[in-house]
Amino acid sequence: MNIEQVREQLHLLIDEVDDLYVLNGLYRNLSSDKRQREQYEKEKAKKAEKASGNRQ
Repeated sequence: MNIEQVREQLHLLIDEVDDLYVLNGLYRNLSSDKRQREQYEKEKAKKAEKASGNRQ
């Protein structure tokens, strides 16, 4: 391999690693959003349950 081929391979690897970091960040954000949404839905269900219990 000559130096140009090595440089090209290095740039390709750097691009792949960069893509992985971006995808990992997106995954973490989506996971966090999902957890927050699930928590909100649970709290909402509890409040609705309490409200319907108070009416009876």
